[in-house]
Amino acid sequence: MQIYKIETEENGRELTIHGSHDFPCGSYDERFSHFVGGEVPWHWHDEIEVVLVIEGATKVECINSSDIVKTGEMVFINANTLHKLTNHGTEDCRILNVVFSPKMLGGVDFGLIYKKHVLPVINNKELLLYKFSGNKAWHQQVINELATAFNVWKEQGSDREFYMNIALMKFWHIFCTNQQDITVSQNTVKANEKRIQSLLNFIHSNYEERISIADISQAANISESECYRIFRNALSCSPNSYLLNYRLRKSVQLLTESNKKIADIAYESGFNCSAYFAKKFRLTFNVTPMQFRKNYSVTLDHPLANNFPITQTKSS
Repeated sequence: MQIYKIETEENGRELTIHGSHDFPCGSYDERFSHFVGGEVPWHWHDEIEVVLVIEGATKVECINSSDIVKTGEMVFINANTLHKLTNHGTEDCRILNVVFSPKMLGGVDFGLIYKKHVLPVINNKELLLYKFSGNKAWHQQVINELATAFNVWKEQGSDREFYMNIALMKFWHIFCTNQQDITVSQNTVKANEKRIQSLLNFIHSNYEERISIADISQAANISESECYRIFRNALSCSPNSYLLNYRLRKSVQLLTESNKKIADIAYESGFNCSAYFAKKFRLTFNVTPMQFRKNYSVTLDHPLANNFPITQTKSS
């Protein structure tokens, strides 16, 4: 079975290059069963992302907000937004998504369209995600527009870039025209966003060491109780569970990309006991580390093969 991965910087920024320099847009067809743990962990990227659910449902989470996106529905995730996608329900969720540079919508770098209709939206720190459910005519219109573009892209015709660009422009125009409050920019980053970023940066930089909640809290100059509160409200988990999950995902990289011994991988991933590591790994992934190594393989030619946040995957 293939697994898709997304590498990130220590601050959670995804390293994947979506598309190319002359066409900064990537389109993907994915199932959550192809992601370790059935989820796309916390990460962010400079690009805008639009996700259309074809089968099943996904839970999309951002800081202090989340929504369930079901079959036939679509979600917009703003540029530079920390987010996570998880399979919701028992059906293996399948998504089509496009990740693209905001500059594609402007035609000319920092031209009038970009400054007037794009920049105010991506700078709106209150707009993290927006769901299109089809219960409004214009919602269904943008869903249909992108669905057709995905089909054209899959056929790999010589004009697919042209068609996708037009579809994204139509999507943006309809979105901005019908939901005008998305362009109301607050221009201030919430204190909690800065704090959670500081906390995550510390974990990503020090997960290999023995770190305590006190150590994590100190990274943002807050109390331990405040640290727990921020993680609970922003990421719906405790700092302990986030650290454990991050370490386990780092171990997945080592299991699939190296021939190191399981015990060595445990220690390099931040576990001071290989037996404890094996126990937690099995509870999370339903297989032992050794079984995982035998059953799973990284497919390097997949667009996401070298891209697994570890918050580090995306949905992209």
